[in-house]
Amino acid sequence: EAEGPAARRQREQQRQLLLSGEKKGFAAWWAKNARLDRKALSKMGLMCVLSYGFVSNVNAMLTMCISTYVAMVRTGASPLVNADALKQFGLTYGGLYIFSNIVRPIRFSVALAIAPLFDKAIKGFQTRLGVNRGVAVFLMVFLANVCGTFVVLFGGLSLCSALTGVPINLSQIGALVKAGKAARTAVA
Repeated sequence: EAEGPAARRQREQQRQLLLSGEKKGFAAWWAKNARLDRKALSKMGLMCVLSYGFVSNVNAMLTMCISTYVAMVRTGASPLVNADALKQFGLTYGGLYIFSNIVRPIRFSVALAIAPLFDKAIKGFQTRLGVNRGVAVFLMVFLANVCGTFVVLFGGLSLCSALTGVPINLSQIGALVKAGKAARTAVA
């Protein structure tokens, strides 16, 4: 079929746009929003940094739990005690890690949305416990980013075990951490 003059003009405009490097739509949004990092968040304030740490930790623990669940379902064994299950865990974790980095702007948005809750909790610690801001921030980091991370991890792994019927020995959790690090390194 012959291409009409309007179609040729449109195709030429698209080609010129691609050659010029100008971004439109999703590409422009991504170029603008994907550049957020911890440094950019720190400019927005301590509460954003703390909330992003929490969101990032929860994301990492959920990635680990989902990878464990997939490995248990596909192999019928725990990745903590079975080489095939550990390999499946690593493959799944690597894929989820890539996806997690693609949706990083969403994680930043969630962190920005919950930052006021962190600020409110810190002020609550100061008022109820009569401590200064530094102690209140330490308590928030310890409770949310340390204790909260372990609750999500161990609760999630226990749920994986309950849903699949595959027993999991939590004393061997180091194997999953090593496999996760290996998967991230292989992907990067």
